[in-house]
Amino acid sequence: MTRRGLLIATVITTGMPTAVHACGACVEDKVAATYDHAVIHAAIAKRQQVVFVAVDGAVDVTKIGARIAAAAPKVHGVVAGTLRTSVTPPAFSFALDAAQTPELAVASFRKAVGDPSTRLTLVRIMRNGSLIEPP
Repeated sequence: MTRRGLLIATVITTGMPTAVHACGACVEDKVAATYDHAVIHAAIAKRQQVVFVAVDGAVDVTKIGARIAAAAPKVHGVVAGTLRTSVTPPAFSFALDAAQTPELAVASFRKAVGDPSTRLTLVRIMRNGSLIEPP
């Protein structure tokens, strides 16, 4: 690359908003944004699992977060008081009774949100102290 090309590239990238540099789209960011050590520790002690979910789509994250919070007490197996939400990156997590399947819980949240443009994706599950990918 020529010196002039390098200068142009530097000027363009330094002028970009921070969101372009760190988009928050990766799974680890979504898990980290909703990770709560106390919830994880209690879930392990009670042999529960913690479910991490990504929220995607052209949606108003604040409104969707309110719908998710309203739905949590109605989703079978979600442990009361364990829902954690994040606006940036859009994600949420919750402890779930070990007898319940994370896929069914996420499907229940999808139904409760009731917005077809909102995609809720199961991204990780904490089970027995190990963070695993969903099947």
